[in-house]
Amino acid sequence: MVANLSNVASGRFATALNLALAQSVRSAESAHLPASKVALITALSGGPDSTALALLADNFARERGHSHHCIIIDHALRPESGAEAVRVARRMQEYGIDCKIQKVTATPPRGGIQNWAREQRYDLLSEEAHRANAVLLFAHHAGDQAETVFMRLGKGSGLYGLAAMMPVRWHHGIPILRPLLEWSAAELVGICDGMGCDFETDPSNNDYRFERVRTRRQLALMREAGIPMVANLNHLAGLANRLCRCVDSALRHHLILPSLHPHGYMSFDLADYENLPDDLWRRLIARAMVSVAGEGYPPANAAFIRLRTSLRAGKAVTLGGCRFVRLGKAGEWGILPEVGRYPAIAMIDANVPVVFAGSWRIVSPCKGRVRWLGESPPPPDWIDIKHVVRQSLPVVETLDGRLLYPQLNTENNEPCNDGTVSATFLALANDGRTTTEAWHKEHSGQI
Repeated sequence: MVANLSNVASGRFATALNLALAQSVRSAESAHLPASKVALITALSGGPDSTALALLADNFARERGHSHHCIIIDHALRPESGAEAVRVARRMQEYGIDCKIQKVTATPPRGGIQNWAREQRYDLLSEEAHRANAVLLFAHHAGDQAETVFMRLGKGSGLYGLAAMMPVRWHHGIPILRPLLEWSAAELVGICDGMGCDFETDPSNNDYRFERVRTRRQLALMREAGIPMVANLNHLAGLANRLCRCVDSALRHHLILPSLHPHGYMSFDLADYENLPDDLWRRLIARAMVSVAGEGYPPANAAFIRLRTSLRAGKAVTLGGCRFVRLGKAGEWGILPEVGRYPAIAMIDANVPVVFAGSWRIVSPCKGRVRWLGESPPPPDWIDIKHVVRQSLPVVETLDGRLLYPQLNTENNEPCNDGTVSATFLALANDGRTTTEAWHKEHSGQI
């Protein structure tokens, strides 16, 4: 069945995915794998877009010797979702594609269901990718990109917001690749039809309570009126992305960048950025916040203007999952995780990596619970770490109540052979080779 893919389609997909893999080589190096053999995981919903991606990715993997499988996230929001997930998995298995189903067990909120589901989905997918030393493949296409730009225009987004979705971005230290951003929805349906592969239809795609559904209808009306708005919006996103990268390059060459620290925080001197316009100041600080807090997107522009005003007045601030606190030197500020924002406990199994609070990769020799140190007594070799930094370091509490204090690393360690816990600040997870400047270059254009 894989042979039914046209050479044109498979070649076009291979070009896009190879470019994305080249940008995500950090993940392959961290896993001690050659970039050409990095494992691939397709995020599969069962709709036409992700089904086409699964077919294309599996063909790519078979031809080039990659490992590939699909993950289906069952959000358990509809009574039929479990049966639907099983049906999708069986359909892919008929094409020789391995599938796993992960069920969301958290209780959904009363409001903001789509954002909640997205966070749950990303977290489960990232955990699986960490276990498999893999990159994640998402099926966002040109129509999705146009909708994103259109919605951001409506909210008054600036240049960085209009750059929209990137072909490569990181979440919890895992590269997320979007190799279909130049494909249309119709082309992806054509891939499924050409392979004789059925797909699911999501009823929420016709629910006009959701902004994206309303946006899709507006763009369809423009297309019917002869206005190529999807192409125009994608062109705008491309221009914005290129401009963002130029600006980022200039910032790297002319500024002292926020510094990364293996103790899980970043620091900067407020005076170094005093003359920056608000938009560029936000750019620098937002990217640091995303790495410290492990969150995908920073707060709105207005929040950053208030933040800057508070820091100039010497006031500590909490924003976007981060605490801004004064460090020892005059004018020096630290960006630390907001300890109370995340669950106090995360379960961990022996020798199975866990991402904690979105920014730490923990490997423990025994089963237990990961939590922040908080006000617990530190080990002797942590005494010299500033108290405010020490509070937001992760520890493992064993099932019999002992505290295990991790080694703080600058690389993605394998399970420890000496019975100790390892903790890696994900912003530095590149075999120890990620300098502050390299981190900023690697994350160029992502916020």
